[in-house]
Amino acid sequence: MKEIWAAEAIVVVFLVLPLFRPFFKALRPLDGLEWLPLIALCITAAIFPAYGFRPECLPMLFAALVVNVARFIPRRDGSRHSRPPLLTAPWLVLVAAAAIPMFAFSPRAYAASEEPPPPRALSIASAEGEYVLRVYGSVRPGSVSPIIFLVPPELGSASADLVCRELRENGFTVVTYSRRDFDIPHIGEAGNRRTVSPFALPGRWHIFRQAADRYSANERGKALEAQRRSDIEYLLPRLHVMLGVTSHGDLPPLLLAGYGAGGSALAYLAGEPGFASRYGRVMGAAAIESRLWSAYQRKDPYVPDIPPSTGMIRRQALLIGGRLRNMGPQRVIRTGPLPGTGLPVMYLVSGRALDASRGQKPYQAVYEAMRSGSGPAILAAIESAGPLDYQDYPYTHPLYSLLMPGLRSAKKSDNPVSDTAVVIGNFTVYLLERTRQAEIGSPSRRAIDGSLAVESKGLPGFP
Repeated sequence: MKEIWAAEAIVVVFLVLPLFRPFFKALRPLDGLEWLPLIALCITAAIFPAYGFRPECLPMLFAALVVNVARFIPRRDGSRHSRPPLLTAPWLVLVAAAAIPMFAFSPRAYAASEEPPPPRALSIASAEGEYVLRVYGSVRPGSVSPIIFLVPPELGSASADLVCRELRENGFTVVTYSRRDFDIPHIGEAGNRRTVSPFALPGRWHIFRQAADRYSANERGKALEAQRRSDIEYLLPRLHVMLGVTSHGDLPPLLLAGYGAGGSALAYLAGEPGFASRYGRVMGAAAIESRLWSAYQRKDPYVPDIPPSTGMIRRQALLIGGRLRNMGPQRVIRTGPLPGTGLPVMYLVSGRALDASRGQKPYQAVYEAMRSGSGPAILAAIESAGPLDYQDYPYTHPLYSLLMPGLRSAKKSDNPVSDTAVVIGNFTVYLLERTRQAEIGSPSRRAIDGSLAVESKGLPGFP
């Protein structure tokens, strides 16, 4: 993320340099400096499509716009450029105030133990679109090092790269992918990133926030789950071919993990009869911040209770009131099917889900699948982790972590990305031990920096 730091620094220099003209005689003859604020405005606006929506840059975008408008308004004497120093000072204060959040919440450097090699890329085309697989680590037939097949998050498909690198460093091989014209951004074989649409990510954010409450968002969320299910059903049977292994049975033990809609799709697939027998090396699934939107159905419209003896005027008033009540957004209720019994599933949820007064409603289906379902399952939460802290956002978008924290009273983790990889890895090792596939040379369990809350059903001994 050095590029965005450089862009932000250039914006500040280009905005401030013309403002210093009244203070320095050497700068006064340089009329070309007056065009620098306009260039700074263009660079600031370009940050959003180039690096994603960055709310910390919004104050600077506003400041650049104000400075440009103010500097190109002619004064009474007809001059647009010369201003007394006292009138310049407020604009310097405005730029400085906008620069503080921009630099305070810039991407943070991730401290790795060593410079990691880039993932290996493989391309495969299907009727659904072009898939590009990224392989972190190497695959050896008969190896005791498990494979983690990771379905990327729909809120930024590249935002799990640091998690994948941590898993590789902890001894796992990770296979993830990107699908063209669906994932945001799509990552090509050369590592180039292509954004689908500037409006796609806000639309998916709306689904993430509202799909457990509003019918329109829920329907779109179910469509995302169906898309991810299609990805899994297409890629999983071909995984051994793409990795250069003779047959699926020759693959190392396999854990399926998925973010958001992908995790929900995996939870339902893991509970279907015959899924485990089709993929004998699959040990279980991890659903990360997955809300199980398919477990919700549209709430029936409100129908007023009108006794037979009600007069005509009263009856019409009740009917009109019912129509007005139904004019608002249609809602959903938790009456749809839950994942069935099958492979073990770990639901990794935000620490917000532990606060009954603040954040449990989006996780209602997860809690019911855990407590009333019959399948072996684990509900885990890093108490200090917010909904986006299981991705790379604490380093790439620190402001999101501040705005959406986990359990406020919990011990703060110094490295939520590393903790996420450790929890996923520990669940994989636990399943290896449970199925007696752990051998000398297998990855081992690790401790996390934060505090982990765990609820288990049919899976004792974790973590």
